[in-house]
Amino acid sequence: MLKESKVLIENFDKFFLRKYKWRYHLMIVNNHYFHCYSFFLQAYREKEKLLHSYDLLEIPHKEGLYKQVLTDLKNHTQLRIEYRDTDHLVHPGSDIVHDLSHGHYGSTKYHANSNGNQR
Repeated sequence: MLKESKVLIENFDKFFLRKYKWRYHLMIVNNHYFHCYSFFLQAYREKEKLLHSYDLLEIPHKEGLYKQVLTDLKNHTQLRIEYRDTDHLVHPGSDIVHDLSHGHYGSTKYHANSNGNQR
């Protein structure tokens, strides 16, 4: 097993606590901005909107390495895997100005700049 796979599985086992009334899934992001693949464990507690995200591993854009690490991960767990790509970012539809679910208890409204446009 590759060193990267061992680190990923070690981090996965550290954060995947199998807590009662929690939902877990994996997320892999193909990050074109930093030229890497990032692996995350996402955890949700029942009746809570807050998402807990644990960074498991980051590897460079090497297709062979990525495929082997992914194979080792799939052999270790059967959790659902969500794939994301920074080339296909999605705007939420409108700017979020007040978000109580993610720890922003104050307003996050944009301030108008000198020419009257929002920034």
